Amino acid sequence: MQSSMNKIILSSLLGLGFVSGAFAAGTYTENFNSYGTLSYSGNNASLNNNAILYGNKPSAVNIHQNGTNWTALRLAQDGTGDTQSAYVIGTVENPSTRVNSFTASFSLNFKSIDVPADNLSFDFGKITGSLPRASDNGLYSSGQTGSMLSLVWDFYDNGSGDFFGTTTNSIGKPNGGIQLYKNGSLVSGSNVNNPATVSTNLTTTFTTFNVRYDEELNGGTLQFNVGGTVGSDNLISNGTNLFTISNLGVQFQAGDQFAFSSWTGGADLDIFVDDVSIKTVPEPGSGALLMLGIGGLMAWRRRK
Repeated sequence: MQSSMNKIILSSLLGLGFVSGAFAAGTYTENFNSYGTLSYSGNNASLNNNAILYGNKPSAVNIHQNGTNWTALRLAQDGTGDTQSAYVIGTVENPSTRVNSFTASFSLNFKSIDVPADNLSFDFGKITGSLPRASDNGLYSSGQTGSMLSLVWDFYDNGSGDFFGTTTNSIGKPNGGIQLYKNGSLVSGSNVNNPATVSTNLTTTFTTFNVRYDEELNGGTLQFNVGGTVGSDNLISNGTNLFTISNLGVQFQAGDQFAFSSWTGGADLDIFVDDVSIKTVPEPGSGALLMLGIGGLMAWRRRK
């Protein structure tokens, strides 16, 4: 009788979809190999999986194929100044589900024949306002509702306390620095030199970065590594930790999005993004909680 009751409960859960989808994670991958030159409609172009590329100069902000060596998304072009771009990834998780944690992996390649310009950001949170746009601290809009975390690669001193690194490239120009911003404000302890060299010639070398955010770990913790891999357990292994910051106190909302954004101002810089991989962990919903309750009931029945 007990076995029959358990089977009935399990069958009911399967019928309601609780077992198959209760803890399902959202995933997004893109290597840009399936594209030719993107066609713009106004200031934007469509990519797969509901991603959108915004650019004020479509010839500079587009897919770039480096011969037979590699294909990547170019967010800024060396030789074309005052470029604004944004690569907004369609909602990775179900739009009605709030993301609890995520991991992200992506590869970057930079090139400039002189002083590189301004910045690149990797953002997650509520994206509002017109795109693309110039910004020094990610895509957070002052006064907006909702939270955002932004990792910002900065290459140029705009006179506002920017950290553009303490190292130089082969011709003595800034190699850039990286900072973490929360809701547009700098997070203390996040200044690190950019380990991805700004080359004076276009190379085949991309540098891989890995990010992990866990809302439930020490008040919200972000781990940022260069190199290494993200495993099936959503943990980063190997590589070099650039910083790990806890107590961020960020709570994301349903419908929040991932994005890359760049602004080159008056100077110029090649910025290439490739091999983007994102995995989200949703906050357990009512179905998941019901499943946990039923699981406890079944365990209690077995003990009885």
